[in-house]
Amino acid sequence: MKKVGVASLVCLSLLFVVTACQSTGGEKSPAATQTAGPQDVYLQHCANCHGGNLEGGFGPALKKVGSKYAKDEILHIIQKGKGNMPSQDYVDKKDQATLAEWLSQQK
Repeated sequence: MKKVGVASLVCLSLLFVVTACQSTGGEKSPAATQTAGPQDVYLQHCANCHGGNLEGGFGPALKKVGSKYAKDEILHIIQKGKGNMPSQDYVDKKDQATLAEWLSQQK
């Protein structure tokens, strides 16, 4: 029983340390206020399904998505979803527009 208590104490301590180290939403560093590039946005929000190099995976390949869809159509898909893809409305609007522009150039 002592081992379970010690393990629980260690886990709680680690949880406290991790939580204490997280940002509280105060001042942002200059790097955090800069707008991310389209590739960074893609890697953060899209690559898990569409592959790190636009090659596809769970979602379709996007290497030539600009040949199929215009920028506004891609933006609409990002915002509303399509097929199995849910809307990505949690992504910053500027980042959505930047990503749609970049993807529309993939031909």
